[in-house]
Amino acid sequence: MLKQKEKEADYWGRFSGTYDENIERIFGTGLRENLARILENEHGLGNAVEFGCGTGYFTRVIAKNAEHVTATDLSPRMIEVAKVRLKDQNNVTFMVMDSEKPSLPSGSFDTALMANMLHTLDDPLKALKECSRVLKKGGTLLIINYTGEGMGRVERTMLFFRFVLKFGLPPRGYWPMTSEKLRSLLRSSGFRAERMDLIEGNINAFYIRAKKG
Repeated sequence: MLKQKEKEADYWGRFSGTYDENIERIFGTGLRENLARILENEHGLGNAVEFGCGTGYFTRVIAKNAEHVTATDLSPRMIEVAKVRLKDQNNVTFMVMDSEKPSLPSGSFDTALMANMLHTLDDPLKALKECSRVLKKGGTLLIINYTGEGMGRVERTMLFFRFVLKFGLPPRGYWPMTSEKLRSLLRSSGFRAERMDLIEGNINAFYIRAKKG
């Protein structure tokens, strides 16, 4: 398992310097900008944690409305890029961490963010249960996750080929994150969905707000 995690960290780390540019070339800029605008309307985030922060694109957004953000990622190289890009953000702390077994105290956060990462995990249910553990009772979980739901087969196939051309094949197969799958994962990990919107673009994405029961 450790070797697999190292492979995953290295896979994303190789693209840390060009990740955002590649994502925009594959999916376009409109969807992420739209998602960022929606995320900006989440106020009063308090003490927040982000799992899978990548280069810090969405970290900067939630930092505007949070007292403090602990931004974590499995890849040390992604963390280094994020640190440089967000060096002007005094309320963000970065940590290299596995979201499936985070070394964070229980009940210590008001808000958690998982952006475009659940489908990359070996065990997304385990990660969500850990997310529930570190959140306070009534805490808020925000999820952004790209999906092929609502798209035609040709569109999905073309996006897959564009992804592989830029990033190569991922170290393992990814979970298909449909709305049904996401609702099931949330229920099983003790969350109650308040909002689940399908945001359309060159690729579609779910924007989810859920509460810890």
